[in-house]
Amino acid sequence: MKNAVAVPAVAGALHVVALILVSLNLRGAISAVSPVLDDIRADLGLSAGQAGLLTTLPVLCFAVGSLLVPGIARKWGVDRAVVVALLFIAAGIALRPWGGATQLLVGTVVIGAGITVGNVLIPVLVKRDFSHRLGAMTGASTASLTAGAAITAALMIPLAHGLGWRTATAVWAVLALAGAWLWAVSSRGRGDVEVPAASGRSTVWRSGGGWALGVYFGCQSGLYYAMTAWLPGMLRDVAGLSAGAAATAMSVFQVLGISGALLAPVLATRARSPRVVAGSLGLVWAVAFIGLLTAPGLWAVWIVVTGVVQGGAIAVAFTFIARRSVDGDTARSLSAMVQAVGYALAACVPVLIGVMSGAGWHASLLVMMGISVTMAVAGLVSGGSSPIGTPRAAVSDAADEPALPVAKA
Repeated sequence: MKNAVAVPAVAGALHVVALILVSLNLRGAISAVSPVLDDIRADLGLSAGQAGLLTTLPVLCFAVGSLLVPGIARKWGVDRAVVVALLFIAAGIALRPWGGATQLLVGTVVIGAGITVGNVLIPVLVKRDFSHRLGAMTGASTASLTAGAAITAALMIPLAHGLGWRTATAVWAVLALAGAWLWAVSSRGRGDVEVPAASGRSTVWRSGGGWALGVYFGCQSGLYYAMTAWLPGMLRDVAGLSAGAAATAMSVFQVLGISGALLAPVLATRARSPRVVAGSLGLVWAVAFIGLLTAPGLWAVWIVVTGVVQGGAIAVAFTFIARRSVDGDTARSLSAMVQAVGYALAACVPVLIGVMSGAGWHASLLVMMGISVTMAVAGLVSGGSSPIGTPRAAVSDAADEPALPVAKA
């Protein structure tokens, strides 16, 4: 049985590119919808509720489907699961624009299912194949995820003008197909590990650190999706921006996540106390919301701060999943648990902020500040150095591979 933790140089370079390409496909299909949503609604006669489902359905898929991914990965193998997930994403992207509202929503669910598998398995792949460069590769994969959303959103309007919204949204299936092909090539012959059912699945649910990490992930994801949904309207009302300026601010917010995703995991793996890095990100969110409340004229500063922090926070969460898992099986189970708990919480936050905005954006900003403080506390707890889970070697026979090492801070 083989378990490749580090691969030879040439194959390793190809594998890095493949991981980046896989990550690029894990948000773009969602962000492709927003820039052309008015065209979609006009052509298909969607209600406001149906239009909202195009962005909320994937998040619900993340919450519900995450718990199924470890079983899928055990049955098919991690590498095959990644390839099939990308094929699902490609199929959903290619088919959803060419029918009515029902086909559009069904295609969105198919895309959400594929992305769910990728979400859960990315930290597992980083731990398995790049444990010697945990911070750097977590940063690269998370930055690629963020870049995929930003690139897709930026190109949709010119593509839609030239090709129409249907073709413009469908062409991104090519990127998913390319990711599936390259991952299949780069992982060929490496011997995907078949892992028996182990105690990691149950022990993560009994871990206080695991639950704290789920809350941390949920708070940062909830704040990100709330900002994505409501930032333009908030800036128009609170800071007096025009619609065009607010849209530009949203683009800046998204793009700056790349820098945060590259920097924060390296800090978290090299810092003497990674929990301080995680907690500080939550506090910085809170400071930015206080700034929007008390000094809205400095909105550009607060957008830069929150943009960097949103990319850094999700990257730190993925780093902690890989860093604190005692072995590969536990990494799958912990990743599934954290994302199931986290996305269930995250799905509620944009709705809550929207409801609170009826009382004015000041009320919404106060709620977001409270979520930020909760995130900071959860980060202090989840950033501990003790491993989560029982080593597979302790519960399997002597023929099994030894457990993967846990990266120490």
